[in-house]
Amino acid sequence: MKVLLINPYIYDFTAFDLWLRPLGLMYIASVLEKYTDSELYWIDTLDRFQEGAYTENESLKKHNHKNSSGKYHRELVDRPEIFKSTPRNYCRYGIPLESLHKKLENIPPVDLIFMTSLMTYWIDGVTFTIDILKQKFPCAKIVLGGILPGLVREERLKELIPADYFIRGYGEQRALEIIREYGGTVYPHPDFSDINEIPFPAVKYLSNRDFAPLLTSRGCPMHCTYCASALLNPRFIERDPQSVYNEIRFNHDTYRTGNFVIFDDALLINKQKRFLKLFREIRENLDLHFYTPNGLHTREIDKETAQLMFDSGFKMLRLSFESTDPSILSRSSDKVSTNQMIAAVENLEVAGYNRKDIDVYLLFGIPGQNLGHLLDVLEFVKSLGVNPHLSIYSPVPGTQDFIRLQESGIVSDPVDLYETNKIYFLYNKTGFTYEEIKNIKDRFTAYSSGLK
Repeated sequence: MKVLLINPYIYDFTAFDLWLRPLGLMYIASVLEKYTDSELYWIDTLDRFQEGAYTENESLKKHNHKNSSGKYHRELVDRPEIFKSTPRNYCRYGIPLESLHKKLENIPPVDLIFMTSLMTYWIDGVTFTIDILKQKFPCAKIVLGGILPGLVREERLKELIPADYFIRGYGEQRALEIIREYGGTVYPHPDFSDINEIPFPAVKYLSNRDFAPLLTSRGCPMHCTYCASALLNPRFIERDPQSVYNEIRFNHDTYRTGNFVIFDDALLINKQKRFLKLFREIRENLDLHFYTPNGLHTREIDKETAQLMFDSGFKMLRLSFESTDPSILSRSSDKVSTNQMIAAVENLEVAGYNRKDIDVYLLFGIPGQNLGHLLDVLEFVKSLGVNPHLSIYSPVPGTQDFIRLQESGIVSDPVDLYETNKIYFLYNKTGFTYEEIKNIKDRFTAYSSGLK
């Protein structure tokens, strides 16, 4: 059986590669390699390090940052009618189309196509990619997994996306079942409900293996009303720290991987059990760098944790602060207070970090937000000397906040996935004017630029 695994294009007003890697698809690939006789093919339209990722007038060097994050190749596309009044360009992000077609020319007819998905509002990228695949492989069955099927009811998905199957939740077991249904050979395998039984993700498919994605847990025990983690991960599941260490060691020894990007939603929760054990061993045995694009739980950063992070090679720290507004804090499980933020920053500075290199996420555009209060938060962040990052709110289907927005008529029921786009929502559903939004962004940019 021949199987193609593919990461589709992004259609959006903005997209930046902050080490965005299709980790779920990489897990599926490793499971299919180990427990089936399938012949696998791989395409990642968002892999900026592959040959043909940019046009002749562009270059990876021009678009890449020193830490291997950077800008995608992009092309302007027609915007849906609903986006006509949004004052931003609408683009397709990913490799040039001619590069995709060249890759497809080198792949024989396949039986199954496994595709992942991320943001609900990136649906145009999914459908565009599926249309191309259907033309190339008209007999192949297309299986869509990832976040889209995890947050949108299947009957609604069938109306919007021309896929044959939808995988809701973790896909390792279901992928094997689909392989078997279509006559493929599936070997005896363990129960993947035990996260430690899942093979390490297939890093070999990355063009840049110096930076590898990493998970030490799935889910989050918090229940923020705007967050989908609990919907996508009904249980908070932690990996055995020895298994995580073995994965890191394997990639380091096999691919010379020196940088790991941690995508946990709750890296520091239960830190005595997992984080501290793992990174004490790393500190003693390996010289690596770690990055945390997802916000860390600030209140967990005590002196010991801060020192261990510094000593074991954490190079990017992004802390979840979000707001000091009581109404927003109540929706974010009261994750952090101002005193806890002050203590965390002080602990990190004592450990060896420069304050200006500590990034802090602040929510912007959440329903009911007071812009004056947001500017007060900026002043607080400035008093700490850390670097603020505006995290633009996106309404996520199925969350408590989203249900309230539907009940109030602010977003549609049934869901219109275009309305979940963070840029569209900011400009069209928050009640903020274009001038107010620009003023907020300009103030944050001016301060951040002054730190460099």
